[in-house]
Amino acid sequence: MIPSRFFHTIWCIAKKDLQVWLRHPLQILSTLLVPLSYSLVVFVGAQAIGRNPVAIVNEDQGQVGSQLVHAMVTADVFRANVTSASQAQALYDTLQVAAIITIPPDLSRRVQAHEVAPIQVRINNYNLDLTNGIRRAISEAITTYYQGFGRASPILVTIAEHRLRARDVDLLQYSMLPVVILMVTVNGIITTGMAATTEWEKRTVKELLLAPCGRLTLLVGKVLAGFLGTFALALGMLIFGAALNLTRPEGFCWFSAVVVIALGSLCSAGVGIAVGTSFQRKQPVSYAATIVAVEMFALAGGLGDIFLEPEWLQMIARFDPLTYAIHSLQQAVFYNSLDGFLRDALVLAATSVLAITLGSLAMRRRIVLR
Repeated sequence: MIPSRFFHTIWCIAKKDLQVWLRHPLQILSTLLVPLSYSLVVFVGAQAIGRNPVAIVNEDQGQVGSQLVHAMVTADVFRANVTSASQAQALYDTLQVAAIITIPPDLSRRVQAHEVAPIQVRINNYNLDLTNGIRRAISEAITTYYQGFGRASPILVTIAEHRLRARDVDLLQYSMLPVVILMVTVNGIITTGMAATTEWEKRTVKELLLAPCGRLTLLVGKVLAGFLGTFALALGMLIFGAALNLTRPEGFCWFSAVVVIALGSLCSAGVGIAVGTSFQRKQPVSYAATIVAVEMFALAGGLGDIFLEPEWLQMIARFDPLTYAIHSLQQAVFYNSLDGFLRDALVLAATSVLAITLGSLAMRRRIVLR
């Protein structure tokens, strides 16, 4: 009888908070603004990253010039526009191309005479990433040209590429997946924090304190409400991404993805209780939730690949639970792998327990002060 009453009370508290949450669609929308805004930034940024646009001017009338142009186009390292010198200059001046690659008139003669045969490259080097990308792409295109000769090539060095993973993931997909974790963090903290804050702002906390239920029941009920709301939104986002073929786990990896989302939702709900009971006002809760979520998201590699970051930042990321959540989701969704899942799940579970404990202590302290 007692356990049944305990769980019934927990559900009543959670149900009440969920009903209040659902009656405020603007609050739900506000929790989605940060991840939606980042999604838009990712989408726009992904369109500007990839094969660089260049103009190719072939002034050589020989066979070598045409073969080299063909190699540059088919190597798939440029968005190549083969055009005249005047048109190339116009495209360059209006920033429609990032570089002009000019094959000089005497290239075929120089190659046949075994002389140095330079290719002229004019680069708009307004940032190092673009400049280095074009430099590497030109080398790749020239390598493709020499590979076309087979055994007759004067350069017999080739590249044998062995991929670690079975598929390539484009930048848009890779960057969109952490948005799910960002949404989990923001929504969980704000939803649970607002629910706790509302009790103080509307003075209904006194009614809860006088209700015939323990403090633990009150805490679990509010955490459950935040967990359910956040988990439902995140799971819906994952399913929506799967429908668009952006974030689709395969087979058993659906289970690991759902577990990670669930643990992340539980962790953020615990943090929300601590934040809400500490500030007791909606505006500071909203600010704190956004700042905490975005900073944790950035430190976890949400803005890029954490393995390419400086070592000091990688060290910090090891203490960020979102690092493990993002890692497991990437393994499940992109690579159909459970690599590191047990470790990630244990870290997230431990963080959830710690967050709920801190939330409990914060709520108990505030209740005692009342």
